[in-house]
Amino acid sequence: MEDVGAVAGSTVRLVMEVLAGTRPLRQLARRATPAVCRGLAPFAVAVRPRGPIQPPRVLTSWVQEPAAGAAEAGAVIAVNGRVQALALRLEHHRGRWRCTALETTAPPR
Repeated sequence: MEDVGAVAGSTVRLVMEVLAGTRPLRQLARRATPAVCRGLAPFAVAVRPRGPIQPPRVLTSWVQEPAAGAAEAGAVIAVNGRVQALALRLEHHRGRWRCTALETTAPPR
């Protein structure tokens, strides 16, 4: 079984890169449900910004497992010079973890 901490960390990084415009939203599809991807679409940057890009950074993150087969993760990230928060719910189904809910303080684009 996949380590939930590693999956949460990689999912946070994917979401952060989508918000920064350095990764296309479609690359999140393996880690998140279609509903999560649709919900993130208004926040995603479709085109990379011109000029120098500040790499996004995870400032702090955490994972907890409130029940078997469910995990909640949170992170404080820096994207394009702004500090934002992420909250994710991961559920284990058919041998792998998937993000089934996502909230962010990022402003819609």
